[in-house]
Amino acid sequence: MKKFSLTISVSLVLALLMGAISFVNAAPVNSDHKVKNKWDLNGSFVAHPGYNWGGLREGATWDYSIHIKEAINGDFSVGSIRFTSGDIEVVGHVKATKSNYPYWSGDNLAAVGTAVYNDVTYNFMFLYSNRAIWFAISTQSLECWTNGKVWPESLRNYQLHSKVPNETFLLDPREIH
Repeated sequence: MKKFSLTISVSLVLALLMGAISFVNAAPVNSDHKVKNKWDLNGSFVAHPGYNWGGLREGATWDYSIHIKEAINGDFSVGSIRFTSGDIEVVGHVKATKSNYPYWSGDNLAAVGTAVYNDVTYNFMFLYSNRAIWFAISTQSLECWTNGKVWPESLRNYQLHSKVPNETFLLDPREIH
């Protein structure tokens, strides 16, 4: 009887030891999705002439609401960007972000994703800095995003741009706990 219980005990110890070794050798936990910055911003701006949304009068005032959780790996970022002016509303659903996007100089936040406007699903590109806000939608792919570029103007279905240098926007993200 002692020999049998000793065999079971050795087998149990070996199984526990193998489990511990497997746990130690396992791949590290992926932290790419962890939040790097959080942006909760609201305000309004006057549209820059020439960047009018679908025939809206020049100088229209736009309200915006930006809620983005920027992940350590921007491809895991989520959030929404909402613009309204009168009866026009467009909401972008964030799929990826980049800090200090090379298309704009200086500190900035860039985001891309999808937006539905007038029952059509578009891709969007968004740039935000303390000097300006830009938002454009297009049926084109987001391929230029990986190269630090934006769509040429001819490929943008609609776009907004704040007047420069009339506005100053808060760029600092909220503190994360």
